[in-house]
Amino acid sequence: MTLATPAPLRIGVIGFDHWYAAIPFARKIAAEPAVRLRALVDRDPARVRHVADLTGCERTSTDPAFVLDDPEIDAIACFTSVDQSPDLCVAAARAGKHIVSVKPLATTLAEADRIVAEVERAGVVFVPSESRHTSPLAVRLAGLVNSGRLGELRAGTFAMHSGLPVAWPGSTEGPGWWADPARTAGGAWIDHAVYQLDRMNALFGSPVAEVTGTVADIAHPGLPVEDYGHAVFTLQSGAVVTVEDTWIAPAGTSSTRAHIVGSEGAVFHSTATGTLGVAEAGGEWSFTKLPADTFDTVEVLLAAVNDGVTPGSTVRTARQTLAACLAFYEAARRGH
Repeated sequence: MTLATPAPLRIGVIGFDHWYAAIPFARKIAAEPAVRLRALVDRDPARVRHVADLTGCERTSTDPAFVLDDPEIDAIACFTSVDQSPDLCVAAARAGKHIVSVKPLATTLAEADRIVAEVERAGVVFVPSESRHTSPLAVRLAGLVNSGRLGELRAGTFAMHSGLPVAWPGSTEGPGWWADPARTAGGAWIDHAVYQLDRMNALFGSPVAEVTGTVADIAHPGLPVEDYGHAVFTLQSGAVVTVEDTWIAPAGTSSTRAHIVGSEGAVFHSTATGTLGVAEAGGEWSFTKLPADTFDTVEVLLAAVNDGVTPGSTVRTARQTLAACLAFYEAARRGH
């Protein structure tokens, strides 16, 4: 017997503020047979036209209701600035639409709790865009940890250094909403720490017990948000994990690295060298080509909707990540 192929999942994209994620997402949907890019929405008509030209999507609007009220749309992808995300996610859940959310999902825990309540009430799928559990790198790291080759995890270091984001491709207007305290929960640190905290949670599997750290404006004095942040998380397991994220790198020198140390081995990877290294007790480091750490939100959404596969990170995971971020900022503000 031949199984029926699921009908393409119909998706509308709302907002291109976080264009780094939104434009690749829209282009991927337009090229993927299992999904259909049904509509594009942004308050700026020029931005909508730009993405429509890239994707061939003919249905566009400046009004989110164009997508939220459309019964022929199954899911929305929200890539607005973070302050707009809660109302849109709540409206989508109430309309019975699955959700891919900008990262983080909200600026406050109260707003995050609104989203959690509505998503769980509606029973829709929620995929936070900071999660990457099925990329080749994520699968490799999880395999090393779950196999026991590293033993008990004792410490971790995650870091990313980049320059200031830009408000739109080719723009000279500066970082835009990313540096507006009214539109996001923080600056350089939270911009990429959300990815690393999601991975920390997946690999270490232990809640945060304590956090301390510091924020600063090192390269961009007068920036309304920090361009440097360094957090130290102590987990309930006793492991200690540091997370450093910045916008202080020289132009064109963005890099990401991680180092995870266990009782029986360690793993290290770096985009600067393009390598992944593994060392086990009594042995030397062996290095291979760094696996890709590609975004997998489309694949995860399809697996959840069509096959009932629970995403590696859910709306509650996203809420947990935001809580850890806000706790860090509070600790940095208080100095302990």
